Amino acid sequence: MKKHLIALIVSTSAVVHAEEASLESRLLGYWRPDGEKTLAYAKRANLKLSPVELMVMKQFVFEFDKDKMTLHILSGIPNKDGPGPVPYKVKAVDRAANTMTLGVNVNEMKVRFEKGQIALLGDPKKGWTILNSLSKEEFLKLKSSKAEIKPKGVGEAPGAGAVEDVSAKPIPEKPAEGKVDGKDFKVEKAILENGILKLRQGAGFFADLEFTIFLFGQNDKLDGKKITVKPNEGGNTAHIHRSRLIEKDGLPKNEVFTEKFAMKLEFGTAKDGKMPGKIHLLLPDKLGSFVAGTFEAEIK
Repeated sequence: MKKHLIALIVSTSAVVHAEEASLESRLLGYWRPDGEKTLAYAKRANLKLSPVELMVMKQFVFEFDKDKMTLHILSGIPNKDGPGPVPYKVKAVDRAANTMTLGVNVNEMKVRFEKGQIALLGDPKKGWTILNSLSKEEFLKLKSSKAEIKPKGVGEAPGAGAVEDVSAKPIPEKPAEGKVDGKDFKVEKAILENGILKLRQGAGFFADLEFTIFLFGQNDKLDGKKITVKPNEGGNTAHIHRSRLIEKDGLPKNEVFTEKFAMKLEFGTAKDGKMPGKIHLLLPDKLGSFVAGTFEAEIK
């Protein structure tokens, strides 16, 4: 009986130690913010994130080691904690809640691991930032890139000036196509997730060319919705991210548009996990990026 009891204690102790190690081991490696999922979470929690905050967020990579986390800043964003990477020490681990508390100076943040992703909480007013895993090779490629993400319409006038109002024009009844930064664009894949519509060309991790439309103030159901944005509107209705893959870097060049664009977007009725729609979008960039026509988006 005593032998069985000792064996049980040893076995239980081994399980406890394995569980204690599991949280830290699952966090090891590199992680990068997912702007779309973070924005979707913020909307569900009735929190607001600005385009500038989303832009800055994408310049961070978090590297987790056994007893610390290092914040890497990819481009020239002012860093109040000094130049270079910022080291955070592990201050506490709550294995029951699957969370960890990290700190540097007087600043603290919480980390939660769930479903293969990390959720990071620095400022409760901004909510959780969702992180996706990143390989070391991907991190080094990002770190070596000199490209910066510049938002249009945020303290900076778009290069090409005014665009045409398309609100009264019919949308072409043909597969959506157009131009992205001067390059021919055809919608090869469309994705609709939590009020975010992605129109993509290219099958890689980063699309070759892409429009991402963030829709605000919409209910969960978009069936039958018609959304128009005139050139003097924007802001509270939608934001547009436009990206083009830079072949030599293997990374996308992104621009964010929060105003001075024109859009007419119409959704049909969802069926079998697909949402049909039509769009006419004009951006005020230097090369007149646009997309017009029909699409069928996969609902996620």
